Amino acid sequence: MANSAATGRRRADEREVIRLLAAEMIVEHEALAAGMAAYLHELIPELGDAELELIDETTASCDSNIVQILTLLEHEAGAESLIMPLEASAFVRGLVRRGIALAVVLRSYRLGHQWLWEIWSERLHARLDDAGTLAATLEASSSFLFQYVDRMADGLVEEYGAERDRLVRSAVAVRSETVRDVLAGDLLDEEVASRRLGYELRRHHVALRLSADPGVGEGLTGLERAAEEATSALGPGQPLIVPTGAAIVRVWWSGREEPREDRLLALERYVAPEGVRVAIGRPGFGIEGFRRSSEEANEAARIGTLGADGGEGVVSYRSVELTSLLAADFDRARRFVRHELGELAGTDESTGRLRETVLTFLSRGASNVRAARALHVHQNTIVYRVNRAEELLGRPVTERQPELICALTLVAVLGEPVLRP
Repeated sequence: MANSAATGRRRADEREVIRLLAAEMIVEHEALAAGMAAYLHELIPELGDAELELIDETTASCDSNIVQILTLLEHEAGAESLIMPLEASAFVRGLVRRGIALAVVLRSYRLGHQWLWEIWSERLHARLDDAGTLAATLEASSSFLFQYVDRMADGLVEEYGAERDRLVRSAVAVRSETVRDVLAGDLLDEEVASRRLGYELRRHHVALRLSADPGVGEGLTGLERAAEEATSALGPGQPLIVPTGAAIVRVWWSGREEPREDRLLALERYVAPEGVRVAIGRPGFGIEGFRRSSEEANEAARIGTLGADGGEGVVSYRSVELTSLLAADFDRARRFVRHELGELAGTDESTGRLRETVLTFLSRGASNVRAARALHVHQNTIVYRVNRAEELLGRPVTERQPELICALTLVAVLGEPVLRP
């Protein structure tokens, strides 16, 4: 019984010492906060050269935490009673807006904990002569502070993530709205649009449109990665990527100089991830080029979806521009093909080879030699196939040659869908 009573008195003494010291120190909270803030800015490089506003925000956050810690200790309340101080939330949000990492936030609390603990423990040593009481008081105080910082860390992580999400959503919304205004012709001021987009419009642009079926691959994340991979063929630089749907992104690459032909070819040879469709516009300059290249990418995507493969892989507008014009009305294009080709519109493999041969032959000046070289076959094979095609057509291939080339081009690009009745 005597031991129990002594233990009870010792614990009461410990609580009283903690309570009195907390009450004493809370009077100094402003000076303590200034000292802690200076310590943090000295030890954390990301905060060291900050503007005065951030120093004020750090000081306010330190002050709110110090006051709360000392108040809880004075009233013998546990760390579970803490709330996230408004000033602490403001400090975290300010760091997010400045692009400072979450790790810096957490480190500031660890260092602040260390700084306050050194002062607290020093004053406890000055107050207590009894080693047992000192040890017990230090242990109780330390336990409280660790619990406080641990609980605060959970709240800080949540606050940081929420603010970052808000900023991302806000930035995406501004970019999306600006892109819509530029493409619609409602925003013509290049300087204003560039500032809103964070992307310089007074440059050369190449637009892309990437899409995938919903639920395929990694969604927008996968499309954005593919966009960065594809545009890297054009040269260095961060592309402007704007999601326009659950599985569609618009993309623009920009450069001070118009991209070289070899870089455009490298982009067109990009191997897209499975299930991803990539459509590419031609280069264009300034806000008008930004808009036109995007329109062409959209049209290339449309032509891709008309084809037999549904637009899988990469489609470049400059390779399908004629088809785009010819297939503006797809039903009429299909009737045109059937009318021009007649029996040469068959869907079997051998008739397909005849069409390929005739198109190659005509596009190379009706030269058997050049056509044979392009198709890697003997000249006699070209002669035979052209003759056979003329039998199916019922006329020489040089008759109505422009119409025949257009019909064959439609089939070459769009495949079987344009051959259907």
